[in-house]
Amino acid sequence: MSKNYIEVGSVLVALIILWLLLVFVQNPIALIMNSLIAIAIMFLLNTILGLGIPINIFTVLIVAIGGIAGLLLIIILRMMRVAFV
Repeated sequence: MSKNYIEVGSVLVALIILWLLLVFVQNPIALIMNSLIAIAIMFLLNTILGLGIPINIFTVLIVAIGGIAGLLLIIILRMMRVAFV
């Protein structure tokens, strides 16, 4: 399986998570705060721990849409060297 398919699949999963969050979350402020905190954590993890997660439009969108769950997905895929290498 090509790495491009996995990255595209990750983006699709993040978009599905966004749709579910928009349908089921009654408080949009919580969604915004979750996204902002996850983006800040991603930048801190990259600078302090040096995880090597590439900061590009795809990773920022996945983290902004998925929040902490999206960040965990990116970290897991990066550590397994499946995507975002």
